[in-house]
Amino acid sequence: MANYVQKPAAEVAKGVFQLEIPTPFSVGPVNLYLLQGEKLTLVDAGPLTEEAWHALNAGLESIQVRLEDIEQVILTHHHVDHCGQLERLRRVSQAHTMAHPLAVPYVEMDEAFLSFHDRFFYDLYRESGVPDEKLVIIEKYHRLITTFAEKSRIDTVLKHGQKVPGLSEWTVLYTPGHSQSHLSLYRETDRVMVAGDHIIKRISSNAFIEPPRDQSQARPLTLVQYRTALQMCADMEIDLALSGHGEPVAGHRELILQRLQKNWERTDRLRELLRDGEKTAYELNALLFPTLYEQELPLTLSETLGHIDLLKILHQVECREAEGVLYYSL
Repeated sequence: MANYVQKPAAEVAKGVFQLEIPTPFSVGPVNLYLLQGEKLTLVDAGPLTEEAWHALNAGLESIQVRLEDIEQVILTHHHVDHCGQLERLRRVSQAHTMAHPLAVPYVEMDEAFLSFHDRFFYDLYRESGVPDEKLVIIEKYHRLITTFAEKSRIDTVLKHGQKVPGLSEWTVLYTPGHSQSHLSLYRETDRVMVAGDHIIKRISSNAFIEPPRDQSQARPLTLVQYRTALQMCADMEIDLALSGHGEPVAGHRELILQRLQKNWERTDRLRELLRDGEKTAYELNALLFPTLYEQELPLTLSETLGHIDLLKILHQVECREAEGVLYYSL
């Protein structure tokens, strides 16, 4: 963030202003969107840092808006670069907060859920063959949540297909995959979509593995969800997709087709790796992402497990368990 240059808010569609906010993460700045309607609405809040707070205030000031003017905040999803300073914003503005139901335990930092969250990843990484010394990543991820976000609350939950309260032109779309709580907003009158991290021009959104909300359920197949939600959007008339990172996307169908094609290419690559003999998910991860897997383990292992899920659905992979570790073979 040291080299970040503050940009003024820009009107990217009718009544929609983009505010670029710095983050301390490798993904770079995050885009927030101010939507004019019956109620002045901010989509996402940015991470909990002083730089992000200053940028939010400066961006709003550039279009003569104060924090106190914001009447409601909608979260596209619960990742800290999008929701971290929600509570700080809520304290100043008294804004009504909205998100998908699955964002609630993260935003409200439900202790029982977060404890289950850590156990889930411990079990997942152990069965994936992750070495014991690398399991510290779970504690590191937990610290990430509590460092760049603070406990807040969600006043209203939003679900697929409903009209957005206070924004009668906008409809809620449930677009899971990158996160279980991911929502997008769609305005049919001019075919504009606020896409969050579902559709990003320069990078393919990672389909993060996340625990189920109910401990008795199996884990969600996040890559399958992501592909399905992309296909749903490809069937829609969207002239402009406003992303959570980077520039707006025009020509969404072509981009989605490229994403889906590259996705299958990686599945084919994993199938090739298994021809050499059985491997754990961690071993496959190291072969698929040799330069990234150590420093970006949660991202790359999620991607690897997602492609294993696809091969399972196609009945092209077998799995055996030995001493708590899963081994995959063709």
